[in-house]
Amino acid sequence: MNRPIRVFCVCGDSDRAETESFIEMHRMGIDITVMTWPGTASYEALVAAGVSTIPYVLKWKLSPPCIRFIRAELKRKQYDVLHMLDKRATMNGLMASIGIDIKLVAYRGIIGNLAYWSPQSWLYLLNPRLDRIICVCEAIRQYLLGLGMPGLRLRRDVPVTIHKGHRPELYDGEAEDLGQFGIPDDTFVVACTVRAVPRKGVPVFIEAISGLPAGLNIHVLMAGPKMDSKLHQKLVARSPYAENTHLFGWLRRLPWILKNIDVSVLPSLEREGLPRAMLEAMIAGVVPIVTNVGGNPELVVDGESGFVVEPGDAEAIRDRILRLYNDREMHRRMSATARQRVLTEFTVEKTARETIAVYRDLVGSGSNAN
Repeated sequence: MNRPIRVFCVCGDSDRAETESFIEMHRMGIDITVMTWPGTASYEALVAAGVSTIPYVLKWKLSPPCIRFIRAELKRKQYDVLHMLDKRATMNGLMASIGIDIKLVAYRGIIGNLAYWSPQSWLYLLNPRLDRIICVCEAIRQYLLGLGMPGLRLRRDVPVTIHKGHRPELYDGEAEDLGQFGIPDDTFVVACTVRAVPRKGVPVFIEAISGLPAGLNIHVLMAGPKMDSKLHQKLVARSPYAENTHLFGWLRRLPWILKNIDVSVLPSLEREGLPRAMLEAMIAGVVPIVTNVGGNPELVVDGESGFVVEPGDAEAIRDRILRLYNDREMHRRMSATARQRVLTEFTVEKTARETIAVYRDLVGSGSNAN
């Protein structure tokens, strides 16, 4: 093949990391077309970067109009790879590509919710037509390889690990003043900024804070979708640190808010991928405390760039917070190491190179993409 690899990427509203990887692959010589939601920041960024972009809203897991739309595009241009970035994209894309000679690549960013006895799983990531499944962390790859039973498993070459990289310069700019959230200056700030579904373990975090010794100069910021639920409000109200705990739902400009945070805790109980909340925190120089779930230990090196504790262990979370509070030199050192780890190990350029390597492996080495 003496032309660039032609890739059709199908996704919903892609996150910033995915969008930047599309842009970087375009810069590296891949002939990439992205189908994504119009009117979003991601769509505008792709268009501004000169990436061929098709506006389309994916509404259903199996949508005949969507299947026809994708199939028409696949027939319009001789694509080499169909890269499907979410569940709707994958299920519709698999149907649309039946009978078309093209390599099929899917994505997985979380552990769980797949089973060989589930018909929907066979229409999704267990579909034997898939050539590769890009896993955002090694823990997900191992999970996929362990599914099924002898004689009924994914081929070992199908799941591959590619960490999702970020572009730190996107978060340049002045830090947000925490005073707007009721947090005074010159205080040690601990945050938990997640989408507060049960598996994220937010009550464990509240338990850890509640057991801190009285009188410490610590304030707590809790923010994210569903974070200000009635359950969390009730648990915080019972805490000795209730007056120092600031509870919100989703907040704009969170990456800039994080620049004035000292510690960020992700108390996940199960099914974690490679958490964007922690990547953004580490870019801001926040010291992470995460649980030994999913890709967390791949992101945070325990005792160097943060701490890794066992899920559900409120006492261990509390102990690590106190260590960092009492030893500001340790905090300073880990802050710098955490940021540097993202700058060197979780870059958009690395993600793009490794994704292109997957394409080349499937299509052949004769293409002229970098």
